[in-house]
Amino acid sequence: MQQLFKQKLTTMKTILHHSILICLGLCILSSARATHRENLSTRIDSLVSLQHNEGEPGGVIVVLQGEKILHKQTYGLMNMEQGKAISTYTQFDIASVAKQFTGYAILLLEKEGLLDLDADIRLYLPYLPEYPNTITVRHLLQHTSGIASSDWLRLISGIPLDQEWNHHDEIALIAQYPQLNFDPNSTYTYSNAGYSLLASIVESVSGSSFADYLRQKVFRPLHMTSSFVLLPDTEITPDIALGYRKTPNGFEHFSSVTDFSYGSGNLLTTAADMILWGKHLMDPAPAQKELVERMFHRYNTLTSGDSLHYTYGLQVRNHLGLKMVEHSGGVPGFRNQFMIFPEHQTLIILMFNNESINTRSIALAITQMVLGENMKPQDPPQAPVEISLPLESIQRFQGTFRMEDGMEMTFTVAEDLFWLELPGNQRFQLFAQSETRFFVKEFAAACSFVINASGDADQMIWHQSGRDFPAIRTQETEPLSIDQLTLYTGNYRQIYLCTDYPVQILEKELIILLPETFNTYLGFGKLKLNHIRNDSFASDYLGMIHFTRDDSGQVDGFVIADAGRMKNITFNRTD
Repeated sequence: MQQLFKQKLTTMKTILHHSILICLGLCILSSARATHRENLSTRIDSLVSLQHNEGEPGGVIVVLQGEKILHKQTYGLMNMEQGKAISTYTQFDIASVAKQFTGYAILLLEKEGLLDLDADIRLYLPYLPEYPNTITVRHLLQHTSGIASSDWLRLISGIPLDQEWNHHDEIALIAQYPQLNFDPNSTYTYSNAGYSLLASIVESVSGSSFADYLRQKVFRPLHMTSSFVLLPDTEITPDIALGYRKTPNGFEHFSSVTDFSYGSGNLLTTAADMILWGKHLMDPAPAQKELVERMFHRYNTLTSGDSLHYTYGLQVRNHLGLKMVEHSGGVPGFRNQFMIFPEHQTLIILMFNNESINTRSIALAITQMVLGENMKPQDPPQAPVEISLPLESIQRFQGTFRMEDGMEMTFTVAEDLFWLELPGNQRFQLFAQSETRFFVKEFAAACSFVINASGDADQMIWHQSGRDFPAIRTQETEPLSIDQLTLYTGNYRQIYLCTDYPVQILEKELIILLPETFNTYLGFGKLKLNHIRNDSFASDYLGMIHFTRDDSGQVDGFVIADAGRMKNITFNRTD
């Protein structure tokens, strides 16, 4: 539940920007229908200009339908220091877009009878720890293994992303952390570690290096001559784009060529090669047709029965009535988007060396331009009808309610209005929809209060993203004194990753000091803890923090309940 709030509150500007781009795409499409496709490039250039200026790091966009290239255009510089312009032969780090090549390699090996998707991964990688549950190759493919994502393992461990890093380091770190986020196939949580392990399985089964296997079995047959896995001995050519990020002082170089892990990313290629790859997927040779069909179709469900949209390194979705097969890719300095609409033989490729570009929003706007006539717009959700209620009838809903994961929401009446308050001083006005149901206008969410036999509201149900989250009323607690907060201070260590997290009191507030990686890549270096009750605290960035106690009642550790790609991260007190 807390992740839903975190996503809504921290990406609201991005969502608004995305909406503006889509609306602009609609407006441009409507006004330019008479000029048909010959002006498509002008319209796409207009979209890009919203986020990109001349003389900045940029990228390349390709739109292909059947055999016809509708748009192929480059923007900006691949190297600002040298003033070198981007071309369709510029090599970009495509980040997670590379996962489809890993998935494809696994399917090729299965087709050859060399591996079983439902076999325990330890059959192929026996050096991995004995996990609490059996993890299969299929679980890795679909991000249902429960293995913590390696990017978060590095973040939590304090390992900088620009530190030299090879595939052995990657696998060793994954094997170092045997704790699973959840039981395999019980839920979906994106994990880069899974695809790093898949690359190692390719090597174990094929007897070739992962780079050689892709070169011999994928790139060479498709004449993708400029595509390669970055390795320590790779020759750095003048065609490789540098990655950049925007700062208050302008753009700074922010990519690294010192990460040599692979499987989940770290594949460099060109727009020209990705056109060849896209054409192959849209019209595969007879020998690969069944294989590609599997990549393009959902095929599995979780133990709960929920359908999985992730197949073999690709996500299969329904976008306004169109079947969409896609994947995004982002690492420091680069943003990428790859989309295929197989029923309309349409391919959209975006590769940028400017991490401030929202490539997916541009791609969706282009989709509207090219395939708008084939879309089936969804009926807009019916807006809740606001009613007027006397404040006296709302006052009984005041108080704090706690979700099952510890997230707390406080409801107050102030300034003759009804408010929802969240940790981190976030506040939203609530509007009455009925005598017990209220909604938020800033994003699609509502809450219902449950009245007991005594006429009191002792339960609340939060409605968001098609799901219901029950919460119970909590009793007010007194703020903790400095002496009480001091009981939690000390040094805490993540035992598997051997990383220390000091807990201190700073300006009368309890904080956790984080590794420098948090400040470098996420923009915060300490975590302020807001006491909820008992030994539970809320943080602004990493959700709920629960301190633990030993048999004598002494604080002996804490747990970060849900950091997204890592869950239930346990720390033991060491002083």
